[in-house]
Amino acid sequence: MFLAFDIGNSSIGCAVFDGEDVRIRWRMDTDAGLASAVYSTWLGSALKRAGIEVRELDGAIASSVVRGMTEVMGAAVRSLGGCDLIEADSRTDPGIEVAVERPEAVGVDRLLAAGAAFRRVRGSVIVVDVGTALTIDLVSAAGCFMGGAILPGLKAMAKALATGTSLLPHIDLTAPASALGRDTSECIRAGVVFGAAGAVDRVVEELSAADRTPHVLLTGGDAQFLSAYLGTPHDCVPDLVLHGLAHAFRERRRRTQDGGWKMVTG
Repeated sequence: MFLAFDIGNSSIGCAVFDGEDVRIRWRMDTDAGLASAVYSTWLGSALKRAGIEVRELDGAIASSVVRGMTEVMGAAVRSLGGCDLIEADSRTDPGIEVAVERPEAVGVDRLLAAGAAFRRVRGSVIVVDVGTALTIDLVSAAGCFMGGAILPGLKAMAKALATGTSLLPHIDLTAPASALGRDTSECIRAGVVFGAAGAVDRVVEELSAADRTPHVLLTGGDAQFLSAYLGTPHDCVPDLVLHGLAHAFRERRRRTQDGGWKMVTG
C-alpha cells in the first residue's frame, strides 16, 4: 500500500492505494506554515480510523502547486512511517503523450488528471478540474494532451471581488436560488456560480469542436457543487489527480528493479 497526496492551494487530497484500489480517501487543509508534526498526527489519525497500520505502507507520492508543501509532507511521511515521499514533477510520465511546445510549463497535476481520464474513457476526453483554479484540458483520441484553458475557481472569483473592491462583501459559496440575485450577496453568488458554469460550457464547446470530444469528466474539490449548473453532459469523477499519481507510483515501482526509492525534488 502507498499514500498519494494532491496538494492544492486550499486543500490536500489524500488517499491510500492498495494496488489499484482506494482503501481510504480524505482531505486536509493546505497550510505551509504548519509544522510537519501536525500533518504527521493528522495522517496517523486518518490511517488509524481506516484500520491501516503504518508498517503496511511502502511508499508515498505527491504533486503540489504550493511552494514548500512537498517538503512539509515529506517530513510528515518520514516521521510517520519512515518511507520517502516521491515528488511528481515535469519528468513524471503521466501515461499519455504531451503534445505542447513546453511540457515543463504545464502543471503536473493537470497532466496526471488528463492521463487518468484518458485511461478511464479510452478515447478523447475533456477534463474539467474545479479547484482554486478551474482548468479545462483536452486529450485527443490518440492519447495526446493538447492543452486547454485556466480560469479562476469559484472561491477565487468570490475572493477577488471582496478583496479587489471597497464595498463588495465576502460571501459563502452556497447554492444560489437563481441567476436573479435580490441583494448584493445573492448577486455575487449568482454571478460566480452561473458565470463559472457558463464559462465551462463555452470552453468545452470550443475544445469539442477541435477534436469532437464526446466525454467530459468533472473532478476537483468543487466539482460536485458546480455539476448541477452545467449544461454540458458530463460525469463526476472524484480525485483524478490522485489516480494519476497512483499510476505514476506503480509505474516507477515497476521500473525500479532494485526497489529503491529516492526523494525527488524540483
